[in-house]
Amino acid sequence: MNPNFKLSNGKTIAQVENEMKLGIEKLYLDAWAKGVSVPYWDENRVLHLANPDGSDDLAEFDAKTKKITVISRFANPGQGRFAYLLAS
Repeated sequence: MNPNFKLSNGKTIAQVENEMKLGIEKLYLDAWAKGVSVPYWDENRVLHLANPDGSDDLAEFDAKTKKITVISRFANPGQGRFAYLLAS
């Protein structure tokens, strides 16, 4: 596809993807500022919690009770998938 192709809103696909990425990052930062861990599913559909200290926890979701339970630490503080947001 032509990288200069414009969507109906006048933006390229790359521009839209970047805006989405920035929006998602803002959601994480806003939640962390309130001390809230943010759930996300990885590419293998495994549930994780991105924690305010930059760590990740492996978790499971009970659809019946809508409860998330932490199983174990997946990445140490500052080593989680979204820890790079803490440096910005």
